[in-house]
Amino acid sequence: MSRAWWPVVLSLVVACAPRPVLERAIAARGGPMAGLIRRSDVRVTMGEQGAWQWRTVAALPERYAWSIVTNDLPNHYLFDGSVVRGFVGSRAVSADASPEAALRTHARFAAVANLDVLRLPGILVRVTATSEPSGTRLDVVFTDRDDRYEVWLDADDLVRRVAGPIDLSPLARGRLLATYDDFARVAGRRIARQIRYQVDGNVLADEHVTSACVLVESPPATAFASPAGLPECPEARSPIQDSH
Repeated sequence: MSRAWWPVVLSLVVACAPRPVLERAIAARGGPMAGLIRRSDVRVTMGEQGAWQWRTVAALPERYAWSIVTNDLPNHYLFDGSVVRGFVGSRAVSADASPEAALRTHARFAAVANLDVLRLPGILVRVTATSEPSGTRLDVVFTDRDDRYEVWLDADDLVRRVAGPIDLSPLARGRLLATYDDFARVAGRRIARQIRYQVDGNVLADEHVTSACVLVESPPATAFASPAGLPECPEARSPIQDSH
């Protein structure tokens, strides 16, 4: 082959490299996921410190719900892909359709960590070699807002760390680093039971997943319009099986 063709061949290899690595990571987890519901005990060390309990629902493409247990009615924050809504119990207290709504950053971060959204158009993925033992990092760019993320894979192609923008206003706003550990099987998928969070190097929280279930199909946007519409696990599912 002529040396003149080498740059073309190299560019094709680099362009095609992310897809096999991404698919390998999804397969290593146990296959695709339309969504994931988690209930967690959380030790928060920033802002309102202490023991929290919350439930999250993350579904394709970037739908998200965060429900926090309180001494009174639960607080719900929902994003249906267009509008962020807040509820106290079943009572709506806010609605924000602006691109700056903070929960949008939570939804996107969760989607990146769950990997499947990275298959969609408008998202650029590049494989970067690292000096770490696994040697694999996915650099992700969402072209709509130029949001940038890094996803580190271990030697088994499991997601071990994700870093990207987060808005926790008024508490904090910056670069969130989530570290995933203690994997267990949930419906054939390997799901982390322990997640540690830092914002710009400051410890934010330590989450222990107490139960989880995998969604077979992504719920419609209308399911994220009110707490009553959110999907539920068909039964209590605890990620207690050894992942090996």
